[in-house]
Amino acid sequence: MGELLHLDTLDFIVIIGSLAAVMCAGIVGARKSAGVSDVDYVLAGRSLTMPFFVASLVATWYGAILGSGELIMRYGVAFILCFGVPYYIVAILYAMWLAKRIRTSKAISIPDQLGMVYGPRARTVSAMVMLVITIPASYQLMLGVVVQSITGWSLLLSIIAGTIVSVVYVLKGGFRSDVYANLVQVLIMYAGFIALVIGCILTFGSPTTMFNSLPKSHTHIPGPMGWLPIVGWFVVALQTFIDPNFHVRTAAAKDVATAQRGIFVSVALWMIFDLLQLVAGLYAVAYLSGVAPTNTFVVLAQSVLAPVWKGLFIAGVIAAVMSTLDGYTLVSATTIGHDLIDTWRKKAHRVSSLRFGLVMTATLGCIAAWLLPSIIDLMYNAASIVVPALLLPLLFSFTPRAKVFAGAIVPIIIIPAVVSVISLFAKWGEPMFIGLASSVLLHTILSFSRGYRTANQ
Repeated sequence: MGELLHLDTLDFIVIIGSLAAVMCAGIVGARKSAGVSDVDYVLAGRSLTMPFFVASLVATWYGAILGSGELIMRYGVAFILCFGVPYYIVAILYAMWLAKRIRTSKAISIPDQLGMVYGPRARTVSAMVMLVITIPASYQLMLGVVVQSITGWSLLLSIIAGTIVSVVYVLKGGFRSDVYANLVQVLIMYAGFIALVIGCILTFGSPTTMFNSLPKSHTHIPGPMGWLPIVGWFVVALQTFIDPNFHVRTAAAKDVATAQRGIFVSVALWMIFDLLQLVAGLYAVAYLSGVAPTNTFVVLAQSVLAPVWKGLFIAGVIAAVMSTLDGYTLVSATTIGHDLIDTWRKKAHRVSSLRFGLVMTATLGCIAAWLLPSIIDLMYNAASIVVPALLLPLLFSFTPRAKVFAGAIVPIIIIPAVVSVISLFAKWGEPMFIGLASSVLLHTILSFSRGYRTANQ
């Protein structure tokens, strides 16, 4: 979306109206917030009912929506085995094994959970590592690019403006404001993509006709991508287990049943949305030429949608990015305010620390988005560092085996992160795979070492 979009006055009215609806919902959420404790500010008092849980989880899962169009344009139906199936499987495993443990824990964040099990040093170290993935620079950059394409402003001004609009209501009401806004955002997202698919059908013909017009490379699996990268996406999907947005929504559910059933419902809704994305993207492959892959959906919308509907689609893209930006800004604020500042000050349950953390993370994200203007690099490199460092320590923290690793938890977290960073810069291979391998090796060595000592005592 590097060039100015051609929008009608009616499109602008729809976009502005959608943003107003989102912000009004966030303000309503703020008014319903007690705002007197970190549990209320970060977890909405652990009171999320099914509609709010599902809407919030679904909305925050599609921040990289422009990347979906790029992948479909390049690889066709293999998209569903990269951005779809791996995440469905991991989410179902999360619901079956992890959701109950997270909801019944007293922790309000992942570093909090690790600190309760492994000690305060684990909380501090994991919080500092978690900041790598929670500062929402990539989503601030994506939203800034969209704003720039609509307004023609400079990228820096667009990043700042998009960030302010996204977080202003969260600053007041915390997580409750976020989930109220998510309820509106998810409706706009689905409405925008449904409009896009209908526009494609009316303009180009039925999906069957479209599918028959596709190059064979885009209709077969694995297609031009090959099997190895697809297997890689199944590994990448493991980041769901340490995704702070997933964690905080599970912890905030009214009860265990709401969290588990809500995840299953969310998976079903993700399947529908992914199908909408796939169909729209394949229409672009079949009937558009010379399109930059990252611009796939936007160029398609300009080709098939009339005023009002085009505005609705752009509003849907904005809603998808905003919802994820909001979520990561809040969890990053929790990491800074609750897990770091309050720990260092030895003063717990301070909403003021959380609000300070929110302003700080929004500011740092703007700076990072401006200095490192590559969406894919920001997202993938961050995950490659954090997943190897925290995945196994978090999973083991809910099992009796945690005590085996408690004495060495700091190197267990730091070494895989350092290995991933070195691998990233040295270009040894996939940093996430190498980092995870080092984490598995460390846990295996400690397990055997503890078993040997126990056997000889």
